[in-house]
Amino acid sequence: MKRDFFGDAELKECLADWGRADQILTTHQATGLLERLRQVLLRYVDGHAHRSHVELAALLRQWLLLHTHRGGAQWLSVPSGPIWPDRHAWEAAQFQVIAFERRFEIRAQSPRLSWLGKQSDLFDDVLVETQALDRKWIAAEPVVGDALGLPFFTGAGQREAVRSLLHMPSDITLIAALPTGSGKSLLAQLPPLLNGEGHVTLAIVPTVALAIDQGERMAEFFRREDVNWQEKPLAYHGGLSPDERTAVFRAMNNGTQRVLFTSPEAATGSLRGLLEDCAKAGRLTHVVVDEAHLVVTWGSGFRPAFQLLPALISRLRSMAPRSIRVVLASATLTSHTIEVLQRQFGPPEKTRLISAVYLRPEPRYATHFCATLAERKQRVVEALRLAPRPFILYVTRPDEAEQWLGILLEDGFERIAQFTGETGASARKTLLAQWKRDELDGMIATSAFGVGVDKSDVRTIVHATLPESLDRFYQEVGRGGRDGIASASLLLYTQEDIQQAQGLAAPRYVGNEIAFERWSMMIERPVARDAEGDQTWVDLRRLRPALNVQGSTNLEWNLRTLNLMACAGLIDITALSTVPPDRFGKPDSDLEESETTVTYAAVRLSNAGHLARATFDQQMQRARSDARSANNKGMELMLSIARNERKVEDALSELYRVALHTVFAPVRPYCGGCNHHWSERPRKPVAPSPFVARLDIFSRRPDVPNALRGVPRVYGNLSFIVVDDVSRVLQQSTTNVLDALVSTLKPHTIALERETQDVALNSMRARLRRLRSDAFIDLFDPARPDGLDGAEHEVRIVILSSESIGHSLSLALKTSPCAMTVVLLPNSARDPDRPDRLWSSVLPHTDEQSLIRALTL
Repeated sequence: MKRDFFGDAELKECLADWGRADQILTTHQATGLLERLRQVLLRYVDGHAHRSHVELAALLRQWLLLHTHRGGAQWLSVPSGPIWPDRHAWEAAQFQVIAFERRFEIRAQSPRLSWLGKQSDLFDDVLVETQALDRKWIAAEPVVGDALGLPFFTGAGQREAVRSLLHMPSDITLIAALPTGSGKSLLAQLPPLLNGEGHVTLAIVPTVALAIDQGERMAEFFRREDVNWQEKPLAYHGGLSPDERTAVFRAMNNGTQRVLFTSPEAATGSLRGLLEDCAKAGRLTHVVVDEAHLVVTWGSGFRPAFQLLPALISRLRSMAPRSIRVVLASATLTSHTIEVLQRQFGPPEKTRLISAVYLRPEPRYATHFCATLAERKQRVVEALRLAPRPFILYVTRPDEAEQWLGILLEDGFERIAQFTGETGASARKTLLAQWKRDELDGMIATSAFGVGVDKSDVRTIVHATLPESLDRFYQEVGRGGRDGIASASLLLYTQEDIQQAQGLAAPRYVGNEIAFERWSMMIERPVARDAEGDQTWVDLRRLRPALNVQGSTNLEWNLRTLNLMACAGLIDITALSTVPPDRFGKPDSDLEESETTVTYAAVRLSNAGHLARATFDQQMQRARSDARSANNKGMELMLSIARNERKVEDALSELYRVALHTVFAPVRPYCGGCNHHWSERPRKPVAPSPFVARLDIFSRRPDVPNALRGVPRVYGNLSFIVVDDVSRVLQQSTTNVLDALVSTLKPHTIALERETQDVALNSMRARLRRLRSDAFIDLFDPARPDGLDGAEHEVRIVILSSESIGHSLSLALKTSPCAMTVVLLPNSARDPDRPDRLWSSVLPHTDEQSLIRALTL
C-alpha cells in the first residue's frame, strides 16, 4: 500500500523500522530534500553493499540540522549492518554516534571548513534554510492581474517594466534589468493574453529546454482563460515532429499562434522567412529576448546565433506596417553591455532602460587561494562532501568538467553529472529532466549550465576555477538561492587559474591591417546574395593574400573579424550556416545550440565606409578599445573579490552601476556575508528597495485635444474639476465623473494621494476593471510632489483629497510635460498662493455635472 506523503515522520519511521522501508518508500509525494532522501534510501532496499555513503551522509546531515533547528529531536535512529555506514564512516562525516544493537543513534554536527578561518561555518545559514529575501509584493493593476490571474507584482521593478511594455511608444526598445526571481517571463506572457488571436509575440530564449518550459507555462494560462483552448505547440525546436512543425507554420500564418518560444538558432534560421511574412502582414506585434546580455557575451563565440538577433529584429521592424515592440530582458547588465545593446537595437535615443537592480542578499561568499592543484582538489572534495544539496561545481573548460566528474566519482559521489557547451542536445534534455526531478545532487558545469534553468532550491555554488570576469562569477553564483533562502558561494582557485582567467579576459583581437585584408577577400568574392539584394553571403574559408592553407584557425579568425566589424557598426551579421545557402540566399537548416563551427555568413552592409580604410580603422579601433576596457575591468574586480581586497557588495556595485550619458541606474548594495563582515552578516530577511526610474515617454493617445472640448484649461494641457466630496467620487460604485473621464481620455495613469484609504483604492481598481482600462494607479506624497512630474505624451487623472495644496504641488502640475492632466479636487481646497481663499474662486475649472454633460454630448 502506498502512502500519500513521505515527510519527516515517515523518514524517521522508515529508518527505525527498516524491514518496512520498501512499503514506506514507494510513495511519490515527497518534495525537495525529502525526495532526495527517499530516492537515496530506495537504493539501500535491495540489500547490496555500497562502496560509499557520501549522498546518504550529506542528505541526512542536511535534514537533521534543519529538523533540529525547527524544534525536532537532535538524534536520529539509523540501521547498522553490512550495507550501512559503520561508526567510523559516520564520525568521518562529522556525526556524533552512539552504538546500539543493530542500530546507531546519530547527531549531526554543523560542518566546519577549518581552512576558511573565521568563515569555517560557511554552510550554517544554508543548512537551516535561513530566509534571506523578504520580497515586497505590490498590488497588480487590473489589466495585468485579470490577464495573468496574478494579484501582485514581485516589486516596483517588474511593475515599471510592465507599464513600459504596455505604454511606451512601440518604436522604442525596452531594456529591462530585473534581478533573478523578479518575473521577467511575464514580459513575454502578458502580450498574447491581452492581444488575442491575430497577433503573435515572438519570445527568443537561450535554450530549447527553456522554450519548452515557457511554452508549457503559457499553455496553462490559455487553458485558464479558455477551458476549450485547442492544444498546440507553443515552442518551436528541432525536437518537434514534422506534423507539429507544420501546425506551427499554419497557426502563424492564419493568426491563431498567439505566442511562439524559440531559440536564436531557429529564429535566425528556419523560422526567418515565416517571421518576415508575419511582420509584413502586421501580425508580429512583440519580440522579447530573454537573457539579452548573451547577445554580447555569447554572440561572438559559444552561441554565434545571438549575434544575428539585432539584424533580424531590425529587419522585422522595417517590414512591419506598424512598429513592433521589442523587449530585451536580463538580470545582469553592465554599462558596457547596455551600450552595446543600445547600439545594436537602437539607436540609443530609441531605447529606454528600466532597472531595478539590487545585489542579491542570499549568497554567503567565501574564497580561498590554493597553493597547488593538489590542495585545490582536496579542498573541493572536502567542501562538496559537506555542502548542502543540490550543488553546482563550476569550471571554465569542458575538459575540466570531465576531469572533476571523474575525481568525484572516484571519491564515492554518485548522484552527479556534467553539463557543458559540448553536451549534445539529447543528453542535455535528459540531464535537465533529472535535475528537475531531484535525481541529481550535483552538477559539474561550465557557464553553459544554469541559463534559463528554473530550479529555485540550489543551495551551494562552488567554483573550482577563477572566472574571467566578475559578471560571469555573479551570474553563476546567482543560480543558487532563487527561492529567497540563503545559499553558499565558495571560490577555490590557484595561480594557474589566475593565468587562465587573465588569458580569457584579454583575448587576441585581429589587427586593422589583417582584418581589412580578410574582409576584402570575403566581400569581393561573395558566395550569394539574397533575392532582395540587401544581404550578402561570404565564405569564411577565404584566405588573405599571405596565406595558402585553409583550416579551422583561418575560419575562426575570419568569423572574429566579422564579429568585431559588427561591434564597430560596419556590418550586421544576419545569418550563419554550416552549408552553402540555396540559390535564393537562404540556409537550409538551423544551427544547433552547441554549434560553433560555421562556414558561411550573411552580412548586411550598414556602413558605406566598410571598404574605406580610414573609416574601417577608426571604427575597429574604437570597438577593440571598448571591449578591452570592459574585459579588464571585469577581471580586476574579480581578482579584488578573490583576494578579499574589496567587499563583495562594493565590487558588484561598481560593476553594475550604470552612469552613461543617456542612462542612470544605481545599484542597491546588499551582501549576505563575505570575509569583510562575516560576523555582522544579516540574520533577518532583507527587503530590497531598489532605485526604479519611472518611464519618461508614453505612447500617444489619439484625439486627446478634442476629448475635453469645451472644458476650461490651464496652459493647454491641464484641466481642473471641482467636486463637493472627493471620497464620495472615489468610492461611488455607480457611473460618475470618473467613469466619464476614464472612458473618454483613456488615461495611462491615475494618480492618488499616498494616504488614500484602501476602500477608495479598491473601488478605483474595480472601476478600471469594469471599464477595461489599462491605466496604472500611482500614489504620490502631496508634501513631496516629485512623483507628479509626469512624462512626455502621458495622459493622466490626478485626484487630490487634501484641502491644503502646496506651492510645489501646484508648480509640478503646471509645468508637467504630460499631454493632458485632469485634476479632481475638493471645492474646499485652498489657493496655494493665497491660503486665505478657495482655489476654485480664482482657478479656471468646471464642476462635476458640467463635465459629465460636456463629455456625453
